[in-house]
Amino acid sequence: MAADSSVAVDFEKSRMDRLIRRRFGKHIPQSFIEKAIRTGNVLVNGQKTSSSAKVSDDCSVYVNESLFNRFKEDEQKRQYSGDSEFKKMIIYEDENLIVINKPAGLAVQLGSKTTESIDTMAKSYNQEARLVHRIDKETSGITILAKNLKTSRYMTLLFKNKQIHKGYMAIVSGSNLREKGTINVPLAKEKESVVVDKINGKETITEYTVQKRLNNGLALIAAYPKTGRTHQIRVHLKHIGCPILGDKKYSGRSFKKLCLHAHKVSFVDIKGKNVKITAPLPEYMSLL
Repeated sequence: MAADSSVAVDFEKSRMDRLIRRRFGKHIPQSFIEKAIRTGNVLVNGQKTSSSAKVSDDCSVYVNESLFNRFKEDEQKRQYSGDSEFKKMIIYEDENLIVINKPAGLAVQLGSKTTESIDTMAKSYNQEARLVHRIDKETSGITILAKNLKTSRYMTLLFKNKQIHKGYMAIVSGSNLREKGTINVPLAKEKESVVVDKINGKETITEYTVQKRLNNGLALIAAYPKTGRTHQIRVHLKHIGCPILGDKKYSGRSFKKLCLHAHKVSFVDIKGKNVKITAPLPEYMSLL
């Protein structure tokens, strides 16, 4: 994307702002791109353009590269930092898989309000790494990535066929909680939340076992989702009057973090090996 050069075929029909981010760094603020375009530092066929304009391979594009190069340098520094931080999270790795212990508060994928994610950090470590499932930003614990497309498809199929067995740990308001139980209540999405919906909801099953009674009416439980619905454990525990500590969305008692942790996972990998992985509890949960 030098002065008056043609856009690479790879970017055919790409939006101008996306093209710039691919070339100079994905964290360039939209406002900076808009200003550069307004001030004539980005031109298409010698004319001013817009950030949403579609650019094809037969366009002649001029970009004042010196204006954007600092973002490229920042991106390289960020990738190095992301690589370093990602390595610290790894609890299992082989030729096909990476399993990490994700901290609470870190998103698995970029969104409109996130500038860093497991997905982007993982690609700094291994360019081919790809997520095969997601856990909530506020939830800590086991997150699985594949190192190649074949493994990604295999793991996705395991999740779809319920051949991956997951166990969570949670701290709940549990003074009235039985020692163990099964919650079988259908759930449905409602705007930004998930609600109990016995008419239109999908079947949702969670089993739980109390591990330890704690002070202040709290309890440490192990939870086993038998279905894979969004926010399943959080909504089910709220439904039985035992919301998770720190769950602002679903009426949990106030705490600095959501006390829900993806603790264990087991499955047969693509080579036929039985894999069992445990992620240690975060300190704020283990000290309660």
